[in-house]
Amino acid sequence: YDWDVVNEPFQSTSTLPWGNVFAQLIGPEYIALAFRLAHRADPDARLFLNEVLIDFGGPKADAFRDLVVRLLDQGVPIHGIGIQSH
Repeated sequence: YDWDVVNEPFQSTSTLPWGNVFAQLIGPEYIALAFRLAHRADPDARLFLNEVLIDFGGPKADAFRDLVVRLLDQGVPIHGIGIQSH
């Protein structure tokens, strides 16, 4: 199976991924926590992080890339990303 573990962590066009309810209740570490818990629940699943409005580059795309690299460096089990567009 594949799971979209976190969808659109960034606010609209913002480069700050901390404005949603999970970040407000848990803190910025909610993304890593969500991936680790998803991996624990289904170790064979491929886990994805999705974002929108990053397909043409820019500050939000750079922030998303930096977030993914930082999480991977921390050993967070992210197996792929999703780039949403219309």
